[in-house]
Amino acid sequence: MVRSVARVSGVVTPAVWPLFDLQVETPRVELRYATDDDLQALAAFRDGRVVEVGEEPFDGDSSFYMRGPQARWKAITGEWGARSRTSAAWWHLAFAVRADGELVGQQNITAGEFPQVRTVSSFSFLAKPYRGQGLGKEMRAAIIHLAFHGLGALRAESDAFVDNLPSAGISTALGYEPNGTLVATRPSGPALMRRFLLTRERWGVRRRDDIQIDGLAASLPLLGLTETAEPEPGADAAVVEVSGVGEEESET
Repeated sequence: MVRSVARVSGVVTPAVWPLFDLQVETPRVELRYATDDDLQALAAFRDGRVVEVGEEPFDGDSSFYMRGPQARWKAITGEWGARSRTSAAWWHLAFAVRADGELVGQQNITAGEFPQVRTVSSFSFLAKPYRGQGLGKEMRAAIIHLAFHGLGALRAESDAFVDNLPSAGISTALGYEPNGTLVATRPSGPALMRRFLLTRERWGVRRRDDIQIDGLAASLPLLGLTETAEPEPGADAAVVEVSGVGEEESET
């Protein structure tokens, strides 16, 4: 006889994983650290909802270039893997983005050795029906506010293929400056990308006072930081007020 085994459903709470309480809100969008329910909903944005056949805005073997269940599996497992690596040495924060309560896309921020180098990079996608409304720019503004104001970053980097004009336009509008080029792969082969850099000094010129961060303090130890504080403009990475937690680096 085969016994039936009852499935036990459990949810990891913010008490265990404080990042689930982290959110950034502007007058137009809300960014919340993505739960598994969010990741499942965001995975469904594949199958042409973000990238049409023939479009290649993302580098590598992105799940957006796949179709069917495999695309969704790759998207979710990729985020799970990144979440499992969260440490002072490397972290990747994925946010579900909502406008007027509706899920519209995803905004990520990633950093390596952040307590020492104070540099972040970003990635995002926005579903096609919500483009052309300034939401992509608003999402980026929110995430760089978290980086500079919340975490004490000194630099924010971004890159885009030369034919990805919307991404480059957002970077330029927010004060990023050209920062060289690189060659990356995509399905059609190697292609040139433009790199962009935003320093905290240039961010400060356009700094907004209508963006709110909630739930950050409890998350800082996961990122190798000890307190929420913003360094003064021009502060050196060695003297910013958000201090790093001394921790032996482990291989991941």
